[in-house]
Amino acid sequence: MHDALRMLPPLFLLGTLWGVTPVFVKHLGSIGWPPLMIAVFGATGSSAILFTLCRVRRIAVPLDARHLRYYAVNGLFGMALANLVGFTSLQHIPAGFFAMLVPLSPIITVLGAALIGAERVTPRRVLGTALGLAGVMVAMSPGAALPDRSVLGWAMLAALTPVCYAMSNLFAARLAPQGTPPPALATGTLAVGAVQVAIFALLIGQFRMPPPEGLPISALQVTVMASAFLLWFRSIVTYGSVVTSQTGYIITLTGMAWGWLLFGERPGPLTIPAAMLIFAGLALVTLPGRRVNRSGA
Repeated sequence: MHDALRMLPPLFLLGTLWGVTPVFVKHLGSIGWPPLMIAVFGATGSSAILFTLCRVRRIAVPLDARHLRYYAVNGLFGMALANLVGFTSLQHIPAGFFAMLVPLSPIITVLGAALIGAERVTPRRVLGTALGLAGVMVAMSPGAALPDRSVLGWAMLAALTPVCYAMSNLFAARLAPQGTPPPALATGTLAVGAVQVAIFALLIGQFRMPPPEGLPISALQVTVMASAFLLWFRSIVTYGSVVTSQTGYIITLTGMAWGWLLFGERPGPLTIPAAMLIFAGLALVTLPGRRVNRSGA
């Protein structure tokens, strides 16, 4: 009981930090920042902060082929592609709805791990996956978290964000170099992810200097992102991936709260049943399982 109580403050802080991210994205987008430039500034600034921390703590950031492959794959799915679909769709959908999608990431991660034989397929997990997906469908229905059907296409695009995060989790587990300190992995991933996002921004015509009045908010976003990455990696090491994945509950609740407080978003009455279905799915999928092969964990 004492250990559980000790876990709550860092996990709640982590969920609060991740939950506020959609708020930064929506605000910067509303004043003319291209979605991918929000990601470029965020990833570049965060990687600079973490690199400085690594230098102060005398932690080397390896640049051999194995580590570069890890940075590239993790950065592509966890940063570049996730931000491409997530930050773009956030310009059209409520921040609260986006926060409801976050718990799908651990659900899809466990489902994907089961498909490749790294996790056991159990009836409970099948039911959990079905409940989680049903919750998202309810959230997309009239009277739930979306204002109207005109943004349904953007909502479906946003639903690809947790898929990208899940792919990042699966590849990272397979490719993660053993013995490398988490701050070094986070720094390399963010730095390479920043380059990949910049390339995407250049290819689709978004690579341009955004309005300067958004720079203070972007700086705050950078600080929050760097802090969240550090806390996330520390939580993975201290509590494990299953416990850390439970921050999905907190991210959803805090994300909806931020959207309500700052943007006046008023979810419909079906939002609560949708969130309950998603939460039930997350619990059923992540809590009971054991890995068949822990060599890639």
